[in-house]
Amino acid sequence: MGKTRISSSILIRRKQRGMTLLVGLILLVMLTVISLIGFRNTTLSERMTGNAMDRNVSFQSAESGGKEGLAAIEAGSLSGTGYYATPLPNGGNTNYWTQGPGPASSTCTTEAVFSWTICSASVATKYANNAQNAQYVIELLSQVTSGPGPVTTVSNYRVTSRSTGGSGQAEVVLQSIYSKTTTTP
Repeated sequence: MGKTRISSSILIRRKQRGMTLLVGLILLVMLTVISLIGFRNTTLSERMTGNAMDRNVSFQSAESGGKEGLAAIEAGSLSGTGYYATPLPNGGNTNYWTQGPGPASSTCTTEAVFSWTICSASVATKYANNAQNAQYVIELLSQVTSGPGPVTTVSNYRVTSRSTGGSGQAEVVLQSIYSKTTTTP
């Protein structure tokens, strides 16, 4: 009886020798696949975070351009490039402002696509981490004067600002309407 036990256990061990190697290889392949999926997810998350940061830089820069435009209105320094005494024909249309830099040579008021390159004012200071200075346009929408005694003038302006972010690819265009009231005796 003793011999039978020994020979049967030796036979079982011989049959199982290759199985351990096979199970080990399967586990190793599974760990490799899990690692690759984790690496891919990490890379994707990093790209998404970078794009969100670039978009935020672009938004902040465009906002600073709009603030500089509003400051120009308040200071009364409304002349030169980027200021239009009459509203642009397509100024209320989103597509008019968001088609890139626009044509390199333009009449600025009759083109179907606005030329940010030559028809806008550029901010004095570039926003941190931005590829280029933000740009802005001021349009006088309407002006109403009233009063026989002190003359009150209400001027309505549209300020449109644009920035492209740190990569130059995250274009943000912001618009604000600003009303300024002045009274003269």
